[in-house]
Amino acid sequence: MAEKQGKKRNKWTRRAFIATGGLLGTGLVVGVGGYAYVSRAVKKYTGSGMGDGSSLNAWIRIAPDNTITMAIPRAEMGQGIYTSLPQMIAEELEVEMTKIKVIHPQPEAPYSNTYLMTQESSNAFKGLKLMEKIYSVMPVIATGGSTSVADGWYNMRYAGATAREMLIKAAADQWGVSPSDCYAENGQVINRNNMERLNYGDLAEAASTIRLKDLPELKKRSDFKVIGKSVQRLDIPPKVDGSAEFGLDVRPEGMLYAAVKHPGTIGGKITKVTNEDEVLAVKGVKKVLITEFGAAAVVAENTWAADTGTKYMEVEEDILHGDLSTEGIMAEMRKILDQEPIATPENKGDVDAALAQEGGTLVEGTYEVPYLAHATMEPMNCTVLVKDGKCEGWVGHQATSITQNLLSEVTGIPKKDTKVNITYLGGGFGRRAEPDFVKIAAAVAREMEGTPVQTVFTREEDMRNDMYRPSAICRFKAKVNPDGDIEAWDNKLVLQSVSNSAMSRIMPAMAVAPAKDQATTEGVIHLPYEMKNMRVAFGDISLPIQTGFWRSVGNSQNTFFSESFMDECAQAAGQDPYLFRKSKMKGFPRYEAVLDKVAEMSGWSTPRPEGKFRGIAIAKSFGSIVAEVAEIAKIGEKEFSIDNYYCAIDCGNYVNPDTVIAQVEGGMIFGLTAALYGEITWKDGAVVQSNFPNYEMVRMAVSPKVEVHIMEVDEAPGGVGEPGTPPAAPAIANALFAATGERVRSLPLTKAGYKFV
Repeated sequence: MAEKQGKKRNKWTRRAFIATGGLLGTGLVVGVGGYAYVSRAVKKYTGSGMGDGSSLNAWIRIAPDNTITMAIPRAEMGQGIYTSLPQMIAEELEVEMTKIKVIHPQPEAPYSNTYLMTQESSNAFKGLKLMEKIYSVMPVIATGGSTSVADGWYNMRYAGATAREMLIKAAADQWGVSPSDCYAENGQVINRNNMERLNYGDLAEAASTIRLKDLPELKKRSDFKVIGKSVQRLDIPPKVDGSAEFGLDVRPEGMLYAAVKHPGTIGGKITKVTNEDEVLAVKGVKKVLITEFGAAAVVAENTWAADTGTKYMEVEEDILHGDLSTEGIMAEMRKILDQEPIATPENKGDVDAALAQEGGTLVEGTYEVPYLAHATMEPMNCTVLVKDGKCEGWVGHQATSITQNLLSEVTGIPKKDTKVNITYLGGGFGRRAEPDFVKIAAAVAREMEGTPVQTVFTREEDMRNDMYRPSAICRFKAKVNPDGDIEAWDNKLVLQSVSNSAMSRIMPAMAVAPAKDQATTEGVIHLPYEMKNMRVAFGDISLPIQTGFWRSVGNSQNTFFSESFMDECAQAAGQDPYLFRKSKMKGFPRYEAVLDKVAEMSGWSTPRPEGKFRGIAIAKSFGSIVAEVAEIAKIGEKEFSIDNYYCAIDCGNYVNPDTVIAQVEGGMIFGLTAALYGEITWKDGAVVQSNFPNYEMVRMAVSPKVEVHIMEVDEAPGGVGEPGTPPAAPAIANALFAATGERVRSLPLTKAGYKFV
């Protein structure tokens, strides 16, 4: 059985036509002339913000003093993308990383993340397919889905390679020799005949006018000098010396501050501030207003005054879902679990007949997980200035193009007069792809025309008004025969559709129907295990709760479900969990190699000392395979220390191994936090949790030692920001079963009485 690949999405779809809106409606695409228009439009860029010098393409500008500025259109939220993408350019451009300056460009066509939309690697230098061109013209400038390196794998390298050849041609013309007599090295072009040298800065202006007839060959993996090497991250020095600018660091002249008060219940709307005079009496408060988005805001000279004003604020509000509760939600989900599914995306063989056969062992289990908040360390914030018919925003957001659209839409100022400054992000995890905080900030700034206003959600406002990872229920039935083969595997889930909910807010025309949402079942379909009969189905629950993309999305809970139940099947077969999985992986050599590696790293075949136990899990998400082993030690009754996590990752070709290791470590801790503590609950239509005292994080005292191994695989790059998260929960849950014999099927683990020290 071959390893399954993601579905191709090249065909025109109804929503793709709708998404392009006026573009298609005006006939710009229809017909030869329209296609030519789109082909030209995808190449246009202004180079705004790239400083002095000559642009060799949309990504590279070289100044006369040899300063090399690179436009990196993906948001830096700690994943190291301000280094990884420049590494790919630097490799082919033949420059040192220390000579590079990075800027985040304005949202323009060449910077679109077409991989995010199509799940296919594109190459703007060789030519884009029609849908890729449409996404570029829209444009879709976004960071998410662990796609930045995969999307840039060819584009960034060809950007560097073509610029290099343009510089070589310019030097050859100046010397009157053939380009083959020249080569590039360390920011210079060198004449092979006499070793004369010219700096890139001296050649850039002439090079910018050169058009290459043919694309240059990209380097082979064996020739890489920068890609695949650990280099100093370009964002670390400014973060160390304090010069890095996050959203909360923005300070335009004359700036005021706004704090937000959301409705007290889900889906509600504040209609009136009943004590406005009292709020305005707070020292420093300038204005009280109610936005069209149902939230109120207090504008003041400082954050303290603004926040104090919202705490004094008394309001009237429409209450729509005041009876919503966790207990009611879970009862409804359990009811839907027994109803007909809305979709069955995987159905092989005859599951019902196989389950009904005599012999073998029937294994059953129902798993549950709660809602989760993103809980980014930097709370939501956005600074906006509306003045003289123009709008400027400063924000840490994952989607530049969406930010520009939102600011324009709310303020009524055309996009051409709307400038977006993307700052560093103090954590994203999907939360900073959302429109809510940008919309409210724009509405506040519109009412304070001429004055920049920084609008901030306090931690409490953010946590109680997040776009949550959905709660989910997952039921399994399996038949394991005496040889350990899985004769039947029946799986049904119930949860809200994340893609439908999130895209309805972010890009409404691209919102899929719940039955078509692939995120719902990622992590429980296309498993790397041989099963003779297999069925995966799901039901949908409609709720007013907004759900959103949360680090690793459906894989985060579904891998907990599937990999925990695989352990249950191994137990039923009387087999070792690692060897049981390995025996089912025929035809999946990359999975098997990763599984073997993590077993080797953890010394799986070596008995543990008394009181120490291990659990194993493996998953593929975002194009990368990650296996993890959790090693725990029993301290007391249901009290454990988490000593080690061993992680092996196959992400294909990688760019910066230090970044890969850091992201797998961080993703694992993110998943472990959710497994141990994470839970958002509802009572009387509102979220109960409000801040870290009642929404706990894994802290240093509990955090395990983490060892990461990167597999050497010459394949297309996969993501690394999210794949470390999915195996974390099942690995620790499986370790606890090994230690106690208790199968915990509901998270968080602390709710089952476990304590971690």
